[in-house]
Amino acid sequence: MEKPWSVKFRNVDQTYFPQTRVECRYTISGHHKWSSRDWIGLFKVGWASVRDYYTFAWALAPEGYTFGTEVNCSVLFQPSYLPSPGGTAFQFVYIDESGEICAVSPQFTFCAPRPLDELVTLEEERNGAEENEGEDLLLVVPKAQILQSHLDACQQELKQLQKKLDAATEEAEKQRERKETSKIDFEKESAEMKSEIEELRDSLRCSVEKIQLMEEKQKDMLKSSESISAEVSVLLAERAENQQRIKDLEEDLLNLTQQKQETDAELDRMKERVKKMTTQRRDEEDERRNLQTESEQAHEELRTLQERLEASERSTEALRRDLSELGALQGHSHAELHQVRLQAAQMTLQLSQANLALREGQAAWSQERESVRQSAELDKERIQKLSRELQKKEEWLHEERTEREKLELELGNEKDCNRELRASLRAIQKEREQQQLEKQELLDHIRLLQLRMEREADAKWTEAASATLSIESAPSAMETFGHDDLEEPPEIQPLIHKERDEDNQEQIEQDSLIGTKEQNKSETDRKEMVPINLGIQYDPNANEDKALILSDIKGHIPSDLADFPLW
Repeated sequence: MEKPWSVKFRNVDQTYFPQTRVECRYTISGHHKWSSRDWIGLFKVGWASVRDYYTFAWALAPEGYTFGTEVNCSVLFQPSYLPSPGGTAFQFVYIDESGEICAVSPQFTFCAPRPLDELVTLEEERNGAEENEGEDLLLVVPKAQILQSHLDACQQELKQLQKKLDAATEEAEKQRERKETSKIDFEKESAEMKSEIEELRDSLRCSVEKIQLMEEKQKDMLKSSESISAEVSVLLAERAENQQRIKDLEEDLLNLTQQKQETDAELDRMKERVKKMTTQRRDEEDERRNLQTESEQAHEELRTLQERLEASERSTEALRRDLSELGALQGHSHAELHQVRLQAAQMTLQLSQANLALREGQAAWSQERESVRQSAELDKERIQKLSRELQKKEEWLHEERTEREKLELELGNEKDCNRELRASLRAIQKEREQQQLEKQELLDHIRLLQLRMEREADAKWTEAASATLSIESAPSAMETFGHDDLEEPPEIQPLIHKERDEDNQEQIEQDSLIGTKEQNKSETDRKEMVPINLGIQYDPNANEDKALILSDIKGHIPSDLADFPLW
């Protein structure tokens, strides 16, 4: 029973001619593990070792051979290595790389061709005049000559094919070199593009962080603007209340002026009566002169107090200018303003005390008078009451004036804050627009890079497809490289979508903020009030102390708050 071989020899003849090449055909089964170190030896029958070969040839396999498939192969033994003709029997033996015998062919011999045995008859039609007879020409030619002619033709064809193969290999080498150079260039460009993409990613991350910081700043500015708007609304309400109080005070002042005019008329009548009674007053001129001197001293004290009050007002005006210039130090300025108000209140108290002392002296002087001047004393008491009421109104107006100035300062500060807010909002909006342009440029640049990489990959694929000979590993590596590089980075897409959503949301918030600002501006414009100018006329015949008291009111009416718009 023969051993099952993993390789089989096919079409082995019984005799071969040593003057020609001998072709050995064999079949590799799927169980045989072929290697480039497998070989086929020509052995004499009766050989004892694999080293007893006469000649050998490497066992070849077709291109694209894979393990586990059955393929047909063949090798050629050159005539110069073949044995001379004789009766010795030979056989082919297939030996693998480990030295094991995989197949043994049937026996055959090498013999020289015999002339009579190797003659071949060829039939050829005659040409010329004998064509009509229909006879054929019979040629007898040796078989070796025919085989030699076929061999020469095959050798020429083989030389041509070898030249073509050499040209094809050279072209393949050139194409391989071009592919390698193009591959190196492509790798360099891809590395540069990767670096550019990394830089773009870093810049995109930085821009996203800046946008987030700007959003936080904008939220803080919105919160501060809301709180400022609430404070402004409260100040406007207080302003309306103060204006209503000022209107009430104006009405009271009108009533007081009417009463003053009536009292002045009564005083005129009383002066006439006093002129009639001058004869009775001569005895009391000394006392009256003393009282006049005292009253003059009191007037001088009042003048000094008035000068001090004017100096305090000038200091308050200087402080108000300093406060308007130093809006950042608002708390300190409020404290100083409060101190100034306290000083002014102290001045007014001193003035009221001096007036009270003067009135007490006048009352004492009137009490020492006789019964004839009782009516005049009653009139003086009425005048004193009116002056006290007027002093109270003056103090109240002074407080209202200080409060009004405080409100003006606060409104000026709020106006400066609002201007700063508007300037910061404009700067933020400009920065947002610039960042949107930069993001759009980045997106366009990324798209251009992607299109460029896709075009280059397509060009490389077309060059690889048009090549006649290509290495198997190169296309797979190029394909994996191209797909890995052409894929859009997974970190860019969510960032791009997020930035687009944030841009849309920021645009909506800016539109709503602008709408609310315009609405608030229209409301504040409607609520602005007409300037209030109070004109108080003084009687030139009025006594000097009343003129001094009322001089503080004239020219110090609270200014119009409507001249200071909020936005």
